[in-house]
Parts: sequence; C-alpha cells; structure tokens
Amino acid sequence: MLPEYGGLNATFALARALVRRGHRVRYFVPEAFEAHVTRQGFESTRYTERLAVSPSWATRVPGVRFLHLRARYNEHLAAAFNAWVDADALDGVLVDPVVWNVAAGALERRLPYLSLNPTYSAPFSLDYPSVHSSAIPPRGGASARARNLVAWTFQARIPWHRSLYDRAIGWAGHGAFRRAGRRLRWGDFGYRPDVPELVIGPRALDFEPLRDLPHRHYLGTSVEPSRHDGTFDWSGYDASRPLAYCSLGTFGDDQVPALRFFTAVIESFRQREGWQLIMSCGALAEQLRSKALPPSIRVEASVPQLEVLPRARLFLNHAGIGSVREAMYFGVPMLLFPFGADQPGLTARLVHHQLGLRGDIRTKDARVITERVDALLGRDDITAAMEAMKQRCRNSRELEEGVDVIERHLA
Repeated sequence: MLPEYGGLNATFALARALVRRGHRVRYFVPEAFEAHVTRQGFESTRYTERLAVSPSWATRVPGVRFLHLRARYNEHLAAAFNAWVDADALDGVLVDPVVWNVAAGALERRLPYLSLNPTYSAPFSLDYPSVHSSAIPPRGGASARARNLVAWTFQARIPWHRSLYDRAIGWAGHGAFRRAGRRLRWGDFGYRPDVPELVIGPRALDFEPLRDLPHRHYLGTSVEPSRHDGTFDWSGYDASRPLAYCSLGTFGDDQVPALRFFTAVIESFRQREGWQLIMSCGALAEQLRSKALPPSIRVEASVPQLEVLPRARLFLNHAGIGSVREAMYFGVPMLLFPFGADQPGLTARLVHHQLGLRGDIRTKDARVITERVDALLGRDDITAAMEAMKQRCRNSRELEEGVDVIERHLA
C-alpha cells in the first residue's frame, strides 16, 4: 500500500477476516508505519525509505528531478519487495494498484496477484470520469462520453509524464507482466494491472457505470472499530451539546490553504452558540492554540478518529477515502473540502448520493463556513440518506465476499 494511514487502516478489517479463516497475513511497510501495524496485532516486514541517489544530469534538471528520484525510489522498493518475497513463504500478494510496478516481481515468481484498491480509481473508459475529476457521470449518449473524455484528458498529464519516464528508463515492470501473460491498462494514476481487484469501499457509493466492471469487487467500509489509535481525553466535553469534528487527514497540514481554512472554521464555531468543536490539525495545532480558544473548541495535533466520530453530529473533512469510509460507518453527514488526488471524485460521489455538501478548501472567511454548515444542518434528506447508508454498510457481506474472492485465487 502507499505509505498513508487512510489506506493502511482500511486493510485491517480484511486482514482480520483472513486471519479468522486461518490465513497468515504479513504487511510490507515502511519503517514509520511498522509500529502502527504491530499495534493491530499483525506481522510485518519493514523497508527503509532512505535512499542515496548519485548526482547526475537528471537530478539537476527541474521537472526531470522529481521523475528521476521517484523512479529510483521505486526501483529501491522493488528490490526490497523481491527480497521479502524470496525470504517468506508467501501464497499470494495483495497490492495497491498505484504501486503495481514495485510488486511486479511477484508475477515472475508465479504468485497469485490481486489489486487491493484503497479508493475508487478505475481503468480508462468513456463511460465514467476519472476519480480525480469532480464531474458526476451524465446519463448515456455521445455528449456524456465527450464530457467524460474531457474529464479524463484534464487529469492525464501528471500520470502520463510519470509513466512515460518509467518506461523510458526500462524498469517499470511491464516486462514482468508481459512474461506472466498479464496486461496493463491506463487508469487514473497511470498504468494499472488488469487483474482481479478488491475496492476498499462500499459498492453503493460508487457511480453506477463502475459497479459492474469485470473482476471488480467491493469490501464495504472495512472499518474495524477496535483499531488501536490511542485514546482521547474527554474532560470538559458536554454530551448534551452537539459536536462537530474537523480534520484534513494525515497530510492536510502540508496544504497551502490549511492554516487559513482551520482558522476560518475556528472563528465560525466560536460564534456558533451551544456547539462544541474538535479539530485534528497536525503540525498546525500549536499555532492555532495561540488564538485564545474557548473551552468549547479543542485543537489537537492528532485525534483517534474512531473514538470521536460516533459522538459527532457533522464532519468537516477533505474527502480522503479513510475519513469517508469511517463517516459512512458511523452515519455522520459530511461537509467536504477536497484539495487534490482522488478527493474531487470522492466528493462527487458523496454529493451525488446526498451524503454531504461540497465546500472550498481555499475558504478563509468564517461566514462562508457558517453558511455551509447551516446548509448541511438544514438538509434532512442528507441526514436520512447517511443513516440509510450506515445501515446498509453495517448489514453488508461485502467484506466476507471479498475474502471468498481471495481464497478462490489462492486455490
């Protein structure tokens, strides 16, 4: 998986389900995430993220430098992955399709290989837009296909550059797939393997044209409430007053508009009588605490989200897939402020299914935040739709059906 908590956390429910059926599960993770995996009770093999790259013309040319360092880093990961596969007696691998080429060596070793997709990315098709796009698929016809083509075209530049460079230096894993009789297709993040795929998310959230793609299976919300993320100090919390929760995810504090956005949210809830607010702000927490906050507003560097969400009345977030899954599991309506990657596409799905409203991450005016919160609280249809989605997710057998898919391929 990519080294981020949202995608990694979503795999624990699947791993637990596999263990219940008698399988051994082992993670291949960077050093920084090893302790988190171990806390959940799983085995892991760690790899180092540190890499020394020799200076060359490619490290000095703007634009090429990033592509070169990325390719060298992926080569480093591929070598570590192959060493791990050779050392452990593995029966198969589940691989994030974004890092498919890192794990291409599994195919050369004839191991069963499935994609474990932490979001709703998919192969290119004119039947639906890219997950990077905020577009909602129009219904059928030539005009709909033309709009989807435009949506894909606008999002293709960065993955096209990366994939072209990877192929130019000749290591990108294409040969391993070809020799194994597998093929690659173009998708949201560049090339992706054309293999059976498990999407970590409920089928009900996806756009209709994607739900019945061949070999595409869904794992439900995959939320494990017993996940060990630490505990929260609830002193000062008043259970009789409504609670709002705000977070921009693992890397939200790195975004340019984050400080202005968090400040606007604080000022909005400072004026919202009777409400309480908990914010998870990463490295920005100390700076935001200097604003003489009232007792009703808590600003923390990190928050155990699964402990806070069950008490929240609404959730202001970046439409990161981990936050989206967990909000649906607990039935919390969302105010969404996407800033990139798959977040616009996830926001489009949530708005389409009436599970939340869209905002602008560049917002720096508390009045705009207040207006959007008022709009969300005034939408009884969103509250009802989210409660229905919660019940649907809780009653779903998608996770167990996903384990069935894995076992069929291991056999």
